Amino acid sequence: MTSLGGVVAARGARFGLIVTLLGTLMFVPDTLVLRIVDADMMDVAVLRALFAFAATVIGIALFGRHTIPTWAQLRQGSTLLFILLHGLGTVLFLTSLSLTSVANVLLISATVPFLSALMSYVVLGERIERMTAYGIVAVFAGVGIIASGSLSGGALIGNLVALTNAAMSAAYYVVVPHSAARSQLVPSALGFLVTALAAWPFAGALEFSQAQVGWIALSGGVILAGGSALLIIGPRFLPAPEVTMIILLESVAAPVLVWAVLGENPGVRSVIGGGVIFAALVVHTLWRWQRPPKRE
Repeated sequence: MTSLGGVVAARGARFGLIVTLLGTLMFVPDTLVLRIVDADMMDVAVLRALFAFAATVIGIALFGRHTIPTWAQLRQGSTLLFILLHGLGTVLFLTSLSLTSVANVLLISATVPFLSALMSYVVLGERIERMTAYGIVAVFAGVGIIASGSLSGGALIGNLVALTNAAMSAAYYVVVPHSAARSQLVPSALGFLVTALAAWPFAGALEFSQAQVGWIALSGGVILAGGSALLIIGPRFLPAPEVTMIILLESVAAPVLVWAVLGENPGVRSVIGGGVIFAALVVHTLWRWQRPPKRE
């Protein structure tokens, strides 16, 4: 006979799977939308972040008042670091998109699970298991192959910015478990404000057509705000390997969508390097999945 706890856990896992999958699928068209906007990315960063901030605040006011942290929780060092990393990471993401291909940005971003393991080792002294160490070597080899296709010019700089963004995202995931805030929705909203403030000095006159404003509102107010909220909620109910596998969908589907609609070809080396990164992630995730859970 199935225990009540088992039923609740199964329903929680099903809920987490649906929410995490929806959050990931929401992000798939985002880079295509940003390409369609066809405007200076720092201008886009300001307006997109403001739309995301407004939408998140409205969502919290309507459905998540219970998630609002106390002032003491909000001003804790780890929570403030979370807000800063969340905000600056978005600026780097958009900067990298202006300098290199969508495929390169998203495939390099797929290195985040390994970078977070490396940071946890360096900062927190957490042990890196042998398979994870192999994975780290493989993903950096993949990044090297991608970068070798653009050894000069803006594309190489864009790849380096994408790698910096991935490192910042990895730090973000290292910090999250130590944040005092029970929910990350409010810190996420404040992170969007940091994005707008950080991009503002580098932005122009913020002059957009009505069509561009509509696309930016879709990217910021719907995709970024909604997708971020879902990916804050859903992974809490799933084991890390399953979350990793689901989020990998964006790294594969988004570049294919941009290629199919706009014909943006990342090049042979990007495809090969991306294949190395993707294979490393899949093998490592499957390895983690079949391992018995750790006892607390």
